[in-house]
Amino acid sequence: MPINEFIADRERMNDQWRGRRERGSRSMVRLIIWLALRFGRAICRVLLVPICAYFLLTAPLARRSSLAFLSRALNRRAGWRDTFMHLFVFATTLLDRVYLVNGRQRELTVEVSNEPAFWQALAQGRGCLLLGSHLGSFEMLSIIGSVEKKLVINVVMHLADSKGLRDLLPSPGHALPYNVIPLGHPDSMLKAKECLARGEVVGILADRVFGGERAQSLPFLGHPARFSLSPLRLARITGAPVLMVFGLFRGGRRYDIVFESMAELTLPCYVEQLERKARQFPYNWFNFYDYWSV
Repeated sequence: MPINEFIADRERMNDQWRGRRERGSRSMVRLIIWLALRFGRAICRVLLVPICAYFLLTAPLARRSSLAFLSRALNRRAGWRDTFMHLFVFATTLLDRVYLVNGRQRELTVEVSNEPAFWQALAQGRGCLLLGSHLGSFEMLSIIGSVEKKLVINVVMHLADSKGLRDLLPSPGHALPYNVIPLGHPDSMLKAKECLARGEVVGILADRVFGGERAQSLPFLGHPARFSLSPLRLARITGAPVLMVFGLFRGGRRYDIVFESMAELTLPCYVEQLERKARQFPYNWFNFYDYWSV
């Protein structure tokens, strides 16, 4: 598949996706930022309880989507307590994101599982393509990798997501600790390809379909869902080694960054491993719309 055809596929995004991004509510985000920068984490986590209760009552789409996902992931009928916990875990990661982008990652305890697989992939000299997902905090990996490990991390994301992260910074003069490759430009995937050719790390959410790009419908938690073919095509085009990665909140101040090798470089393999992790850590699924309807 020529790289120009791949780029054309990847850049065909539409307004439907942009309008239905997992929002976590802008009001919720602004409030958490204000609280986080003025009070300690412990106090802020207590204050998240009424905030999450408010959104549980006033965000019907998020509530319905949470119940639908959790019922499938937990293999039982989810209730309001499950949805509250879902919102609370998500709100906690938003709170911690504020500390992460402001250089206060040492306030959190981060463990890395299967780290040798990552270094072995990077040692090949062809870069490393990290496939993220809606499961867990992708920012955790990006910031720990760039700040703690001194790696060049490039994250492929939409400009609106990038702006949302920059809003967490203390002043316009500060910069994110990793590079952003914005989607929606003709050279977006070419930039990703160039980063990999230099031996750098490129991260992308692989379970998100952008507009009219090529996708495949596969069973996910017992129901068909569409998955993009583009990330694995990028890997085949560049020859870069591929790993799945999850930044999972484990309670308190604890996060796990988990690297997983793929037995086969195929979309069914990716979806199978994503489903297994989603059943293990269902409250880390940060996507509050009907994933199966898109």
